[in-house]
Amino acid sequence: MKAEIQLVEGLTMIAKSGSEQWIVMDPGASSGGTGGAPTPMEFVLMAFGSCIAMTATALLRKKTSGLKELSVALDAERSESSPRVFTHITAKFMVRGEDLEESDVEWAVKQAHARFCPVGAMLGKAVELDYEWKLL
Repeated sequence: MKAEIQLVEGLTMIAKSGSEQWIVMDPGASSGGTGGAPTPMEFVLMAFGSCIAMTATALLRKKTSGLKELSVALDAERSESSPRVFTHITAKFMVRGEDLEESDVEWAVKQAHARFCPVGAMLGKAVELDYEWKLL
């Protein structure tokens, strides 16, 4: 896997992934940036949320065709001192579907965490990860 980061202006950067996709990053106004784009830590949090959500979705779709909606709200705590790393992340799944049981969602989330989401596996070595789920 490869990536390329380029300075745009001030502290704003653009990053290109190995799949040739571009994103803009900024450290935020409190750190000398413009606040015009997500910070690198926000991207880490969104990467984790996307990974766990995609994985749980794929697992639920293997179990049932009734999945209609899935979203994940993330709440992250950071250390007070620099570097301000994540110390705890809670992922709250909201799931809607036909013929879905809470046990199906629990199974998919636990499997995604334990076996399939590499971002979560990496973060879990340094951050406490908690999961909640609710059928809508």
